[in-house]
Amino acid sequence: MRSFLIALVFLAAAGVSAQPVAPGARLDGIAAVVGEQVVLYSEVNALVQQSTQPGRPAPPDLWSRALDRLVDQRVVIAKARQDTTLSVTEDVVTQQVERQVAGLAAQAGGEAALAAAYGRSIDEIKASFRDDVRDEVLLQQYRGRRLYDVSITPGEVREWFQRIPAAERPLIPELVRVAHVVRLPAPDESGKQAVRSFAEALRDSVVAGQATIEELANRYSDDPGNTRSDGAKNGGLYTTLRLSDLESRFRAAAAAAQIGAISPVFETAFGYHVMRVNEREGEQISFNHILLVVEPGDTERQAAQSFLRTLRDSVVTHNVPFEAIARRHSQDPASAQRGGFVSDPSTGRRDLVAEGLGASWKTTLDTLEVGEVSMPGPVDLLDGTPAVHFVLLQKRTPEHTLALEDDYSLLSQYALQEKQNEVLGEWVGDLRRSVYVDIRAPEYRPLGAQPAAGG
Repeated sequence: MRSFLIALVFLAAAGVSAQPVAPGARLDGIAAVVGEQVVLYSEVNALVQQSTQPGRPAPPDLWSRALDRLVDQRVVIAKARQDTTLSVTEDVVTQQVERQVAGLAAQAGGEAALAAAYGRSIDEIKASFRDDVRDEVLLQQYRGRRLYDVSITPGEVREWFQRIPAAERPLIPELVRVAHVVRLPAPDESGKQAVRSFAEALRDSVVAGQATIEELANRYSDDPGNTRSDGAKNGGLYTTLRLSDLESRFRAAAAAAQIGAISPVFETAFGYHVMRVNEREGEQISFNHILLVVEPGDTERQAAQSFLRTLRDSVVTHNVPFEAIARRHSQDPASAQRGGFVSDPSTGRRDLVAEGLGASWKTTLDTLEVGEVSMPGPVDLLDGTPAVHFVLLQKRTPEHTLALEDDYSLLSQYALQEKQNEVLGEWVGDLRRSVYVDIRAPEYRPLGAQPAAGG
């Protein structure tokens, strides 16, 4: 469902395809000063990119709104730093830093690989995170204090719902709640070597001038992000991405590549890549790449299915809790520690659009009643990784028009979020008048209302 670069770049962020950013086209520089803090062009560009829907141009005021949002965040941090009643202990910061670095190390393949990707020791990486982590904890405390007593009543939810004209109430597609246990069968060595050899041949063709990397990406790349929402190919192009957000091995190759040159073939967890870096300034990078995915071998896939059949039998026949099996044996990091529960990576919601999960999921779910566990079968995970899994269907909500009774939980979330944003908007507007703010970006156009910090 999600493109390669969503897992590679944004990790848990909202899924968007990378697009050129305007009007802040420069890659870096100071866009604003807030107290003793700065907002960089690269930060604004990254936020614009995350907020832009694939295949659609960014609204003309989006860059200014993104800058305002980042300024508002800095304003809240500035005020939080001045509040002597807030306390962020070094132990709390250390715990948060340790958790973040441990997560990055797990993704990179160990602390040694993470250190190599960053070009720093683990201790230096941890030290570089501390100030940002401290500010984030402060912001959460300060913001949370303001929102502590903001709640929503059933009457307010009903009023919020009734403001939507009956003719405009959307059709809610079929929703499902699912959990699964996943195994990732490894490709056999002969299959890996064949794919690497093909990647080398593609690289040689580009270096020899027989084809461009754009042409070969459109013809051969397995990256779903190479296809725009209108079906057109984009030549493997990604722009204004942050180096620090890239998968560790991809980041190391991107940082080492010469501008305009074709990289050597390199491997990540997603497969083999050939890349051309078009521009790199500070943390910002633009590149074209080809991804060739290595499919698991038949023997490995069959072994994974056999193992999953044994696990399924433990659940169905011997009443071992599904959650315990998932935590102990599932190889899907996004769901394993939650007992296999699958959620939307951008919102955390458990109710998922059935069609949006993809064909392999839909085929399996169509055979299940609520409470049933499927037989093991192939699947493309939400980040596009091929795997084998078995599924527990926990809940199914048929397609229906948005209704107060059926969708109260969803409506209450939206109504509360809107109320919180209104409260935060007024609050941050007041705070902003007492903090030094210097907007230096000539591209900025003042907005009529300030967005809520962190919202």
